[in-house]
Amino acid sequence: MHALKLLKTDHANVQSLFGQFERISASFEKKDEMFALIRRELQLHSRAEEEIFYPMLKALSGVGPDLASEAIKQHKEVDQLLTQISRLKPNDRSYDEKVEILIENVERHIEEEEGEIFRFAEENCSVEQLEDLGRQIEDRKRILDQQMAA
Repeated sequence: MHALKLLKTDHANVQSLFGQFERISASFEKKDEMFALIRRELQLHSRAEEEIFYPMLKALSGVGPDLASEAIKQHKEVDQLLTQISRLKPNDRSYDEKVEILIENVERHIEEEEGEIFRFAEENCSVEQLEDLGRQIEDRKRILDQQMAA
């Protein structure tokens, strides 16, 4: 699968999980379960991007290295929020607030990535390169998913 289509599909999946989380009203157990799904999806996606997609961007001339560095910085912020939220209980006062901040950060990152970063990748990579990257990302995510399940 084409790398950018694959990454956009990941983004859509995470946004769908966000919507499901926001529709949960009083069930703390369901919130905790949904957060676990969100965390796993974000971790799989960001690790695969950091290991495969961003190094490709860094190797390109122009703004590629800067775009990759900024995206990695945003990933670190998301990782910190995931850690903070995972240490809270869903009935903690700041739990929903932290999840909202997470959603805002991830949605801002998706917007930037699907805009400037994907446009740069399309302009500087061949379709074949992006197809190959997509296969590598799929393979890496599959391996990471198996490791996380173990």
